[in-house]
Amino acid sequence: MSELTSGSPLVTTLAEITSGLVHSPDAETMLRQVVAAGTSLMAADACGLMLHDPRGGLEVVAASDIPARLVEALQAQIDEGPCVECVATGKTVVAAELEAEGERWPGFVPGALELGFRSVIAIPLLLDGRGAGGLNLLYRTPSDPSPERLVVGRLLADLTLLGLVQERGDRRAGLLVERTLIALDSRVRLGQAIGIVAGTLGIDPIEAKSLLVEHAGRHGQAPHEVARAVTEGALRAQALRGE
Repeated sequence: MSELTSGSPLVTTLAEITSGLVHSPDAETMLRQVVAAGTSLMAADACGLMLHDPRGGLEVVAASDIPARLVEALQAQIDEGPCVECVATGKTVVAAELEAEGERWPGFVPGALELGFRSVIAIPLLLDGRGAGGLNLLYRTPSDPSPERLVVGRLLADLTLLGLVQERGDRRAGLLVERTLIALDSRVRLGQAIGIVAGTLGIDPIEAKSLLVEHAGRHGQAPHEVARAVTEGALRAQALRGE
C-alpha cells in the first residue's frame, strides 16, 4: 500500500467518513459516502450495499448507479450470489472471474454478466461476529484484488457498520457519559487490584499488573473483569501465579 499522507485519496476519503460519523449525519448521507468511497478507493466500477432485513433476507440500501442496484436486487431476490454468501459465512468472498462461477451461483452469474460485470468482491459487515450486511465492489473486467485492497475494503465495511449502529443526538451524549463513567470505574478497580496483588505477593506494581493482564489473556477475559474478581475476593492473588 502506498505511503499514507494527509493529501492521499485514502486519508482524505476516510477522514470525510469519520468526520461525518462524529458530527452525526443522517444514515442516507453516510451510505452515499461509503459507496462513493468503494468505487474510488477500491478502483471499482460500481459499488452496492446490502443489509440484513430483520423480517428476513437482504435489502439493497445504497448503490452507486442503476446497474449496481439491479445486480444487488438480483441477489436479494434469488437469495444467491457473493453478497448473500459473505453475509451467511461472515467471510469476504472474491469472485475474480465471474464466468468461472456459473455452477456456484447459477442464477446470479448470467444476470451479472448481462449487466456488464465480470468480477465481484463482497465484504461482510460484521456485528458480534455475524454478517449483518455486505459491501459489494463490482468490476467490469476480471480483477484479483491485492491484500492491501482487501484491507481497505474491510476498513470501509467496519466504518459502515459503526455508522449504522452508533447512537445519535442526546442519546449519543448520554451514552458517552455512561461509557466514560464505566471506563473510570474500571481504571480505579484495576488500580485497587494491582495494589492487592502487589501487597499480597510482595512484588512491585508493574509485575502485579503483568500478572493480571496475563491471567486475563489466558482465560479470555478483559483485565477489568479479573480486577473485579480480585477486589471482590472471588480470585486470590496467588492464583495469578498458578499457586
